Amino acid sequence: MMNDDHNAMKRCTMRTVHSHHWRHFIVRHSSCIVLPFALCFLAGCPQYADPTVPEPIRRVRAPASASDYFIYVPSGYDAKSLTPLVVLCHGTTPWDTALREIRDWVGLAEEKNFIVVAPKLRGTRGDFTPAAAEQIKRQEKDEDTILAVVRHVRGGYSLDASRIFLSGWSAGGYAVLHTGLRHPEVFRALAVMQGNFNSAYLTQTADLVDPYQPVYVLYGSVDVLTGRQGRDCVRWLYEQNAYVFDGKVPGPHRTHPVLAHEFFERVVREVPWLRIRVFPEKEGDPFTARFKIHASYEPFAYHWDFGDGSDSPVASPVHTYDQPGNYVVTLITTSEKGGTVKRKRTVTIPLGTMQTALDD
Repeated sequence: MMNDDHNAMKRCTMRTVHSHHWRHFIVRHSSCIVLPFALCFLAGCPQYADPTVPEPIRRVRAPASASDYFIYVPSGYDAKSLTPLVVLCHGTTPWDTALREIRDWVGLAEEKNFIVVAPKLRGTRGDFTPAAAEQIKRQEKDEDTILAVVRHVRGGYSLDASRIFLSGWSAGGYAVLHTGLRHPEVFRALAVMQGNFNSAYLTQTADLVDPYQPVYVLYGSVDVLTGRQGRDCVRWLYEQNAYVFDGKVPGPHRTHPVLAHEFFERVVREVPWLRIRVFPEKEGDPFTARFKIHASYEPFAYHWDFGDGSDSPVASPVHTYDQPGNYVVTLITTSEKGGTVKRKRTVTIPLGTMQTALDD
C-alpha cells in the first residue's frame, strides 16, 4: 500500500486525475456560516450567523497575531477525536475578504466535519501589486499571521496534525505558495484555486520546496484574470521538482471549495505523510542532532542513514557528526504489513535553531 517510488506514484495519480476524477467534480458554492469558538474567551466576541448551518462563524484574534481571523467549528466536533483543519487565504479586497472566503466553505465543513479558518491577510492583492521586495515583506507578515492562527487553533481544539491543509483562491495563491511551500512540516497539502502567480515573489521559497508535499493548481479554461498565471505556476512548480497536480476547469474566475476538499481527501487516502524534524540535542553542541518525525501512520520499524556512514534503527535517534558540512539524511519506515515509505532531508552541520514553526 505504501511504497518508495515517488515518481511512479505521481505518474499513476496524475493519470487518474486527468482521466476521471477531476472531470466529474461538481462545483458547489456554500453561502453558509456560524458557531461558538472555544478560543474566544473574551466576552462580546463577534458572531456571524448563517441560517444554512447550525453554528456561528466567530471572529477572534490570535495573541501572537496583529490580525483577526474567522473560524467555523462544525456541530459534529468532538474534543475526544482528532479533527482536520483547513486554512483559507482570501483574494483581493474588497471583492474578496476573509469572511466572504469562509462563507464558501462552512457548509462543506459542517457536512465533512472539519474546522475551517480564514485569517485577514495583507499580501493577497491581484491588482496594483507592489514591487517584489515589498510584496515579499507582505507575504512574510501573512506567513506569521497564518502560523499564529494555526498555533492558536491548535491550542484550543483537538487537531489532527497530519491533516492540516492550506487553500487559497485568486490572489490568495500568493500566500498559499509562500507560506505553504516554506512549511511542509505544518501543511500536508496545498491548493491554489485559480490563483495569481509571480515567480519573482517566491525567491525566498524555491529552495525550500518539498518534493513530497502535494500541490494542486487549478485554473479556468476561459479565466482571463488568472488562467495564464495558473499554467505558469504549474510550470514553475515542476521546475522546482514539486509534487504537482494540475487541473483545468471550464468557466470563468470563481472559487472551488469542493474541488479543493476532494483533493485533500485524495491526498489523505493515497499519499502517506512523513516529515523529518531535526533539533540541536543540547545547547552549545551544534554537532549533535536529535531526529524526530511527524507521520500520518505508526511505523513498525525505522532505518536512519545519517549521510556520514552511520545509521540507526530507533524511532528518535541522537547522532553526533565529526565534521561540518551538508549531510543527506535518509529515513525508511516499514509498516506492520511490510510496506515502506522513504524520505530524505539535507542537514547542515553545525546546526542552527531548526525547530519547526509550530513546535512548542
